Amino acid sequence: MKTAKLPVIFFFLVCTASAWAEEYNTIFFRANNSYREEKYNAAVQDYEQLVSAGIQSANVYYNLGNAYLRMSNKGKAILYYERAFRMCPRDADIRANLGFARRLVEGGVSSGSISWYGRTVFFLRGSLSTDDIALLASVLYFVAMILVALGMWLRIRRKVFYYSAGVFCLFLLIILPSFISGIYESEFQEKAVVVAEEAAVRFEPDDDATVHFNLYEGMVIQIMKSRGDWRQIRRGDGKMGWLKNAVFIVI
Repeated sequence: MKTAKLPVIFFFLVCTASAWAEEYNTIFFRANNSYREEKYNAAVQDYEQLVSAGIQSANVYYNLGNAYLRMSNKGKAILYYERAFRMCPRDADIRANLGFARRLVEGGVSSGSISWYGRTVFFLRGSLSTDDIALLASVLYFVAMILVALGMWLRIRRKVFYYSAGVFCLFLLIILPSFISGIYESEFQEKAVVVAEEAAVRFEPDDDATVHFNLYEGMVIQIMKSRGDWRQIRRGDGKMGWLKNAVFIVI
């Protein structure tokens, strides 16, 4: 009796998924039309509905960032541009709009400049996503193992196979730091964007504590640890302090 219900359940799930996909497309295209008609509030509501439903799409994030930017809300514009950039770092439009929005931030984004060492060792981080780097590393490893296997199996030109495998392993070692950096950033570093017009960072997690420095809308910060409604944050230049939760949104 229980197994007889499985096809019915599967059919129901397929129909539900199909209906949601159709509804997703309807909302997405309606939001796009609202944006073209300069109805930015309506566009934002529809895009946000998709985000709230769990849709993770670079196109949705990018369009939502554009809509917020048109509404002069640079904090949320940068937030969604950053999310889109994480998914598609090679997209020229995303990179250009994110760069433009960053230049609008008062006092600079303060996300910190990358040293020559970082640009050299983690050179793929600015052009490929972590998933792309993982795929590239997997391909290099697979090809290297195939060449090693061929070298062990074929006696003719065995050294050629081994040397070729060594070259692929060398490339793998070169891109490995970028992959590890991407994993570390996504799993162990929590970054956020300030969405308040101005926010005071204090020495202690208390409203009466002395103000250490100020952050401005659109600045990117790193979250270190939490205490109640406060988060210890670090600015790009290394300065640290305590900030209220309500003034930022995690990327």
